[in-house]
Amino acid sequence: MSLDPPTYLNSLQNNIRARPIPWEGAVRAGTITDNDLKRIKAVDKVRKDQRRQTVEEDKETYKSLLLGSGQGKSVLESAAKRADVIQYILVLASDLINDVPSLAPTLLDHPSPFKPFLPLLSHSTNPEDPIPLLTSSFLANLISAGQTDSSKPNPQVNDALPKLYSYLSTLTKSQDSGLQDIAVQEYSALLRTKESRELFWKQRQDTINPLIDILRTAAGADRDSDSTMWSGGASIRSATEAGLNGGVGLQLLYHVLLVLWQLSFEGTLIGKDLE
Repeated sequence: MSLDPPTYLNSLQNNIRARPIPWEGAVRAGTITDNDLKRIKAVDKVRKDQRRQTVEEDKETYKSLLLGSGQGKSVLESAAKRADVIQYILVLASDLINDVPSLAPTLLDHPSPFKPFLPLLSHSTNPEDPIPLLTSSFLANLISAGQTDSSKPNPQVNDALPKLYSYLSTLTKSQDSGLQDIAVQEYSALLRTKESRELFWKQRQDTINPLIDILRTAAGADRDSDSTMWSGGASIRSATEAGLNGGVGLQLLYHVLLVLWQLSFEGTLIGKDLE
């Protein structure tokens, strides 16, 4: 299922795409290599069909650029002290896997496909820090694409998911509905397999409880009080109206309910507790 990208995230990515980066200066400073720059320029600010052709003809090179190889570091690791470069590469990486679907399985074939990215999730405790936000978006897209491409469980994906879920839970616990919607949409993209849903459920204190709190707010219910929503007495209309008054928009409400519906596919494991 495909959802429109969250407005805030989309705006952030567009702003970063438009930023001028002094690439030659970054090469002179040793932030990136000359080869890195050549690879970046070959796919940056070009037509999608040109980008697709360039990457498909040399997927291994772009795997090395983003993830590193035995001969060198990932461009993200090399540019660790340059936040502007990291942000730009994260947006470009997301564009690459969206525009070149065959790149995602190539990246996931790497011995350590998440190594350059997972540390960036803890780059800052500020929920509005662009680097963790952009990292989570890339990882959600990459893992989701991998789930679509292969029906086989991927141990490295299953190791990375709890860390990604933990970061996204910090967004759902925030008071910013825009950040909450980013997290909930990324949850939805990730919950495509039995394994991902089971891991989500194992972390339910962090993953599901904040979603229930969002529903309580939407219904106008206090967390510690009984609500007609939970006893079946509230109509969808009354919940929607309360949600608008409680600061929970219709889009966020829909996405939360979508995630809970996706979890229902594991009814044998979680059905009774979810009720």
